[in-house]
Amino acid sequence: MKTITSDMTLKEIVKEVPRSGDIFRELRVDFVNNGDKTLADTAVEKGFDEENLLYEINEMETVNEDGIDIKYMDEQSILKYIQRKYHEDLKDELPVLEEYMEKAVKQHKKERPELEEAETLFKRMKDDILEHIENEERTAFKMLENYLENPNPHLLEALKPYLTTLKGEHESLAQYFYEMRALTNDYTPEAGATGEMRLVLQRLEKLEKDTFNHLFLEGDLLFDAVYEQRSSTF
Repeated sequence: MKTITSDMTLKEIVKEVPRSGDIFRELRVDFVNNGDKTLADTAVEKGFDEENLLYEINEMETVNEDGIDIKYMDEQSILKYIQRKYHEDLKDELPVLEEYMEKAVKQHKKERPELEEAETLFKRMKDDILEHIENEERTAFKMLENYLENPNPHLLEALKPYLTTLKGEHESLAQYFYEMRALTNDYTPEAGATGEMRLVLQRLEKLEKDTFNHLFLEGDLLFDAVYEQRSSTF
């Protein structure tokens, strides 16, 4: 394993050690949209202990939760992995989680009125995530698949605006989760929380993890590889 150092960018670190993304999420460090910042600069900006974080990251495994070392995946593998691992799961999970959340909020809104705001936020977030996925599958991913099978400058130029738009959506999707963390006290249940509320908070945190991992693979590995690395060959 490559030793992680403070002069590496967040993008380089998460690519090398995917599980470091969990630490960054908990620290509210946006490694998806600010991946070009170094760890050193981020530590100064956020005020956390750089040395302790480096030690923790360097002790982690270099594979993700599925046992895959993502830095060895090519673009076609990443594309298929995103569709199988994230798109299908999100389309199943989001409507179910919405129902659980409605019931749990009804039970707790008197003592935690901020949960009604969290529910409203979730509904907007759910709609935006599903729309993001639909846009990818309807147009961008089909064009991307064609381009990866037959790289040429004309396909690349047609594809770039779609990728730029999708990357722009990543920032607003990430922001939803920072707001959700604030409203739910970092997904922490209160002492008297019902089992249903505890389940909702656990699933919200898993949704955040899956979404950030999804967006990182999509934007920082797949899209960047296409319109930065590939474009240089033409």
